[in-house]
Amino acid sequence: MAKKRIRNKDLAAALGIDENSVHRLRRTDEMPRLTAERLNGLCIALECQPGDLIVFIPDDDTNSTITGDKPNKPKPIPVKEYLKSKVEKSQAEDIAA
Repeated sequence: MAKKRIRNKDLAAALGIDENSVHRLRRTDEMPRLTAERLNGLCIALECQPGDLIVFIPDDDTNSTITGDKPNKPKPIPVKEYLKSKVEKSQAEDIAA
């Protein structure tokens, strides 16, 4: 959103949702429930690909699923940390260019 200079209010209007919902999407520590329609709307509004918004971080117990053991409950993905690092990387690329 920062790169495209889109405010919560503008993204909310583009998605047809409340501004508070956009705020919660941005500030949550856990992966929010995203429907295909919502993900499609985000990608259109931000002119990006789903991979620009979502990152897969495997659990520490991935070996247990390979060996057939019952896996533990998945841990939340630290969205805030990922987004912060992505913005910092983007800013560094802008400065380098």
